[in-house]
Amino acid sequence: MRGTRWLWRTTGLIGLLALLLFAGGFVYAIHDILYPQPSSFGVPAGTPPPKEETAAGDDIRIVALGDSLTKGFGDTTGEGYVGKVKKKLEAAQDKPVYVQNYAENGLRASQLDPRLDPSGPLAALIKQANVIVFTIGGNDLNELLTGSAQAGAAAGSTASASPSPAAAAADAAKPNNASGEQVMAADFDFARVAGKLPDIAKRFDSIVAKLAAINPTARIVYVGLYHPYLDLDPQRQGSLLLQQWNDATIRTANKYPNVTVVPTYDLFQFGGTKFLYDDHFHPNQSGYERIAERVAQVLVP
Repeated sequence: MRGTRWLWRTTGLIGLLALLLFAGGFVYAIHDILYPQPSSFGVPAGTPPPKEETAAGDDIRIVALGDSLTKGFGDTTGEGYVGKVKKKLEAAQDKPVYVQNYAENGLRASQLDPRLDPSGPLAALIKQANVIVFTIGGNDLNELLTGSAQAGAAAGSTASASPSPAAAAADAAKPNNASGEQVMAADFDFARVAGKLPDIAKRFDSIVAKLAAINPTARIVYVGLYHPYLDLDPQRQGSLLLQQWNDATIRTANKYPNVTVVPTYDLFQFGGTKFLYDDHFHPNQSGYERIAERVAQVLVP
């Protein structure tokens, strides 16, 4: 009898511990979705700020900058295209690859530009890189198009009711306009995007110029934009605007021998939302894999 009682108590204790561990992991995952933080792949926690020096040695050092596309929002593996590129380079080059990812959800070009102060802490990291990858402009254009920046708006959104944590995370990820309503084709303001496009392109030109000046020898790779709302844009008005944007980024890149633009529009042109996350904006795991393939092709000789 005592043995049976001890067995039941032990089994109950193990079950309770397993439940607490599961609950803790679930809460942590939901918190990361609702309140995302800049991520860092391949860099041990607590690593001190690096000394200001140029890249050297046989290793590959990647600094990733920009918005949620570079952070990897929407990839359930947590890797995004940056983490997948890391793996591909390690396999192809047979050398260590270190990544410092300072991308932030919701970041706009007007926010990234001033952070690239040549004497600032970010510049010291950029100087040490062999490779710099970044995305920017998507939130600028989307905010003009729909009235809301993606992921940045999600991080601060609140629900009118009291849904479960899982439901709250799912609702936060949906593409909403400034009024909190789901994006529809009627919400698109293509004229406003067209009017502001030159200003954003100038800001992009400034960003690339600063990156190239800070580190003129690193490979600088800009991941171009795709049309996430293609299925809601039968007249392809957004496609024409994206072509103008991507053309502007290529003209800027052509000014510098170490800057490359990786196109992604065609990767999401067919298949509807097959390669998009549930929010109808960010890539899903498969979408990021396709982007990573393109980036790796540029970086592997």
